[in-house]
Amino acid sequence: MFKKKTAPLPPGKYRMGGTHFKNDKAFIRTAVRDVRRLVEYCDLNTESSLLDWGCGAGRLAVGVREEFGRIRDYHGVDIQPELVEWADANLAGAGFRFTCLDVSNERYNPDGSPERTLAAESGSVDAFYAYSVFSHMNDDDTPAYLRLIGEALAPAGRALVTCFVEEDVDDWEENPEGYGPLEWKGPLHCTRFARSHFEEHVRAAGLAVDRFEYGRETDGQSLYVLRLR
Repeated sequence: MFKKKTAPLPPGKYRMGGTHFKNDKAFIRTAVRDVRRLVEYCDLNTESSLLDWGCGAGRLAVGVREEFGRIRDYHGVDIQPELVEWADANLAGAGFRFTCLDVSNERYNPDGSPERTLAAESGSVDAFYAYSVFSHMNDDDTPAYLRLIGEALAPAGRALVTCFVEEDVDDWEENPEGYGPLEWKGPLHCTRFARSHFEEHVRAAGLAVDRFEYGRETDGQSLYVLRLR
C-alpha cells in the first residue's frame, strides 16, 4: 500500500503543531483521535473521499492508516513543498495522494498565486478536514475558502475545521496581544474571529454549523463541523 511497508514518522521539524506533536506517540495518538472524530462527526468510512487541507507532513494520513488501513481516497494538500515532498515520498500509495498548491498565504507562502483553489472537484468530498488552517488566515481569504469548501462537499458531506473564535471581540484580529498561551509573532501567527463574524462567513458560503465545541483544540482553538444548507 505504501512505498515503504512501515513509513517512518517525519522528523520533528516537519511535524508542525509546536509542542503538541514533538514525539512519535503524540503524533500518532492525535492523528488517530482526529480520524475517530471524523468517523463520528463526518461519517468517515472506508468508502469516503477525504480532503486533508493543510496536511503538513501527513499526520492525518498516518491516523487513517492506523485506524482503517486505507480508505477510498485520502487527498492531502498543503502549500509547503518540503512537507508535501516528505509525505509523498513516505506515505503516498493506493488510496493516499498528496498535492502541493502554490497559493498565497502571508505566513507560509507569501509569494504564492492569489488564485485560490482546494484542488478538489465540485461535490466530490465526503469529509473535509482543516486543522489549524483558518487560525492562520486573513479575513478576505476566509470567506472565499469557505465558499470553495461548500462547492467541494458532496451533498451529505461534512467539514471539520478549527479556528480561534471568541464572543465580544473585533470581527477579525491578527496576533491579538495577551491572548492564548503563546506570544504571537510574524504574519498570521494567530488570527482570531468574533464568533458571530466567522459564522456569518459560514452562512454566506452556503454552509451551516452542525457542531461547535469551544476552546478545546490546540492553543485554545474551537472546533466546527459544517454541512451544506
